[in-house]
Amino acid sequence: MFYIIGGVATLLLILVIIVFKEKPKYPPSRAQSLSYALASPDASYLSSIVRLFKNLNFVLLVITYGLNAGAFYALSTLLNRMVIRHYPGEEVNAGRIGLTIVIAGMLGAVLSGIWLDRSKTYKNLCHPNCLIR
Repeated sequence: MFYIIGGVATLLLILVIIVFKEKPKYPPSRAQSLSYALASPDASYLSSIVRLFKNLNFVLLVITYGLNAGAFYALSTLLNRMVIRHYPGEEVNAGRIGLTIVIAGMLGAVLSGIWLDRSKTYKNLCHPNCLIR
């Protein structure tokens, strides 16, 4: 079964490489047309990455996301050991704690997304002067 899936995926990859062009003949939108016209020919992937890391808001976003994801993955990885160490034989409850953390995170993400969409307060969160205060 894995050989069949691997074969189909390989066939699709080969078809994409052969059939798809780097960019369409006609731009799909006016914005894309302007981007083609304004793009410098010497722009490279590495220069765009360097430009991103010179942007303070992007760096702050990477740091905060990295801290958040790192804390979550560390907690979820070590949760079973932490619970079992203090409460032997409570593997089921360790799983329930992990499930509660995941569901609370999903619910919090949905609710905060709805809140930010309706209140538009995300603009205040991203303002550069917030760092000075």
